[in-house]
Amino acid sequence: MSDRIPTLELDDDDTVALAVGAGAVAGLVVGLIVDSRLLRVLGFAGMVAAGGLFVRAKLSERSEKIDEATSAIRSELDDLDPVARAQVLADIAQSEL
Repeated sequence: MSDRIPTLELDDDDTVALAVGAGAVAGLVVGLIVDSRLLRVLGFAGMVAAGGLFVRAKLSERSEKIDEATSAIRSELDDLDPVARAQVLADIAQSEL
């Protein structure tokens, strides 16, 4: 029987943000139960930090997608002759206006 116990893999940025957020919520709840201002403040600060980590991870993914699209578009444009490239760029500029 080789059933493995599932573990939390902290390789993914979303998982790290989720773990920090869960710990922060737990700290906040414990702070509310025991009426500890320090735990409530730390819990709230942890939730803000988790939100920041999550936003940073999403913006990083977005930047990677933009870089991939840019390189794909540039490679396609490099395959065209100069007149066709100018026509494509003019069409894109016209459609953006």
